[in-house]
Amino acid sequence: MLLSEVTQNIEGTLVKDGEFQTLEYCTGKLEIPFLTFMGNAKFIEQISPYASCVLCSEKLVEKLPESVTGIFLSSSPKEAFQQIHNALSKNDAYRLPVRESKMGADCQISERATLSPIGVEIGDRVVIEDNVTIYDHVKIGNDCIIRSGAVIGGKAFTFARTEGQGILGMEDLGQVVIGDRVEVFSLTHIAKGILPTDVTYIGEDTKIDALVQIGHGSKIGGRTLIAEGAIIAGNVSIGADCWVGINATISNRITVGDRARVSLGSVVTKDVMEGQTVTGNFAIEHGNFIENLKKLVKKPPCH
Repeated sequence: MLLSEVTQNIEGTLVKDGEFQTLEYCTGKLEIPFLTFMGNAKFIEQISPYASCVLCSEKLVEKLPESVTGIFLSSSPKEAFQQIHNALSKNDAYRLPVRESKMGADCQISERATLSPIGVEIGDRVVIEDNVTIYDHVKIGNDCIIRSGAVIGGKAFTFARTEGQGILGMEDLGQVVIGDRVEVFSLTHIAKGILPTDVTYIGEDTKIDALVQIGHGSKIGGRTLIAEGAIIAGNVSIGADCWVGINATISNRITVGDRARVSLGSVVTKDVMEGQTVTGNFAIEHGNFIENLKKLVKKPPCH
């Protein structure tokens, strides 16, 4: 695709034309040429070498790397990115291929469950209970259990305010992939990815309790346990063998390393290292949290 073609109806100025194959966020891991947006200079050093075309403001143009061949100036780069994505969502070459849903052997699927006829792949010996909803482009591995009322592949929360004081959302074109032997408890929601290359991923043997929210594009490693009421925002990366406690919240684009523990009620706003335990709101290393708590307890009362 050419940058000049997709920006014809977008407010802004084409500085130089370039080619791309799909859309991606600027720090994405794709290894094909993609179109992205740049709204903040702090991401300049992290931009992927495969970002061939960029939507940005005039003040950032001179800071872009030489690998960027196409530049389009916009006073609202993120809004322009959303508009292009939504326009391309009608293009079969941009969307995921439409495939008929298929079911594995020896599955137990409730008659009261709702499964999309498009792009759903169910492995062998899967149990799907009453009132489960599975949307299109969801893959579930072998020996999984999806309990009553869970929603897999539902709408992602991707709304943003526009310059015209409106609210603009994005079409969900990604997918959900669930590994073998995963169990998802009642009323949990696992959101679909947004871009066609986005995958919300749940690793093998992971267990997810009731009333958990897992945002679009997040990736959960194998054998991780996520307790009731946890909220995991979009594009979060959680490693293997982790623990996420009751009502914990993990903010957007946070990385949690392997074997890490997030204590109950914690609000995580910074990356968590491998094997680390964090506690509190905002969450800090557990030992530091306990020491700070002891100091508060020992502090004499004010008169």
